[in-house]
Amino acid sequence: MTRAALAAALLLPAAASCVYYNGMWSAQRLAREGAKREARGETVEARQAWARAAVKAESVLAHHPHSGWADDALVLQGEGRARSGACAEAVAPLDRALATVTAPPLHERAALARADCALHAGEVALAARVIEPVLASTDAGRRSRAEYLAGLVALARGDRDGAGVLLARSQEPAARVAQVQALIAAGRAAEVPALVGRKLPGRLDEGGWLPVFDELAAAVGPESASVSVQRFVAAQSLSAGARARLVLADGDRLLAAGATAAAGTRYATAARLVPDSSEGQRARVRAVRAAAAATTGPTDLAAVRQALDRLTRTGLSGEAAQDARVLQALLQQLASAETGSEADRFRAAELARDSLRATHLAAALFETFARATPTSLFAPKAIVAALALEPGAADSLLPVLDSAYPASPYTLALHGENSPAYAAAEDSLAQMLGVERADPGAADAALVAPPQPGPRGPALDPEPGAVPRGGAEGTRRPGVRRPGRPDDRPPQRPPDRL
Repeated sequence: MTRAALAAALLLPAAASCVYYNGMWSAQRLAREGAKREARGETVEARQAWARAAVKAESVLAHHPHSGWADDALVLQGEGRARSGACAEAVAPLDRALATVTAPPLHERAALARADCALHAGEVALAARVIEPVLASTDAGRRSRAEYLAGLVALARGDRDGAGVLLARSQEPAARVAQVQALIAAGRAAEVPALVGRKLPGRLDEGGWLPVFDELAAAVGPESASVSVQRFVAAQSLSAGARARLVLADGDRLLAAGATAAAGTRYATAARLVPDSSEGQRARVRAVRAAAAATTGPTDLAAVRQALDRLTRTGLSGEAAQDARVLQALLQQLASAETGSEADRFRAAELARDSLRATHLAAALFETFARATPTSLFAPKAIVAALALEPGAADSLLPVLDSAYPASPYTLALHGENSPAYAAAEDSLAQMLGVERADPGAADAALVAPPQPGPRGPALDPEPGAVPRGGAEGTRRPGVRRPGRPDDRPPQRPPDRL
């Protein structure tokens, strides 16, 4: 053998070892990058880094299956696949690692990744079995992750109290989200403000918290949930944009619930947090919408239109500009209805109720319609709409309905009496408004129970208003219950027919 050949033969193993080591080093570097990006809430970038780490580790394992780093490569291959969101590809290497790898740190990492994938697949029993040994890990980070996953297992099994204990021990940022969900599910929502009002560990992702506050609002009401949102925003280390998005969503929930003043306050807060951002623009437009929802008459509405005109001249863009255009068109339609046709005025009342959520304004418009067109077939329907919006006005409105329109299909339906003319009246209204009836075949179903005025306009949310006052005091029908208060009203109301 020549001297050159001998040198090449001696250097070949060293070169292979160097390539192998560099490959594993690169895979581990990508894994560290993925973990850092996860901690910063950069989900997409984190998954990309983990996927690349898995590819590198798989390559190392394929070329050097018997090396001293083979176990590390096998675990990282499965872990990388799992944390990149590719659990289907992670299961095989992770199961192999759990069966063959004995080093505790590597085995625990494989167990954590396998349990995570099992939970995503709904394999709760498997996740519980795999994760249990890691709960006793000497490594605080892996033990904390195991407590979080075990808490999710307990939640999936319906053990809400057990889940709360496990999640409270975990230092994973996501554990606080799950802990709040566990409290809500266990009927202990009253404990949420105290939990979210203290500084939570780790970097928080507002995207994970937004649906949690939606759940809380559904459980305790938007106004009570707003207290928790305010405490959370004040206590946590969040960017101004994240704070604004949380406050903006809080305002949306309040507005949908009719708490217009509170919603306006939240929108103003969001706008102050990020005045020059898209969120700030959206908040200012929604503050105008909240003001519109609080209006009680045409004069208030004119002031809102002026405020919106001033805002649009500041130069809105994106979603805020679109929101402003929609609101502007709606306000214009309401304003022009004052001098419009009978259909225009009735539609305006429904738009105020359904699209603008302006309960008091809608009440005034329904009342004005009934008073201005007392001979209209739909005057009694306007009174029924007003009763639905203002049940406290039943003592003044119901006598008007009974005395002036005793034979109206809407009056009869309100009192739970059959009226074959009800479907025909709804057809006439649909034609007048230029819409089609949603379910003509179900007409007979509306002949028994009282009608419930419902959304007919561009799908938002309703709430009707008041009607003609000063009518003759009619005699109450014998045996008919007054719908003056929610518990006095007939139990069921079928939706209006279009």
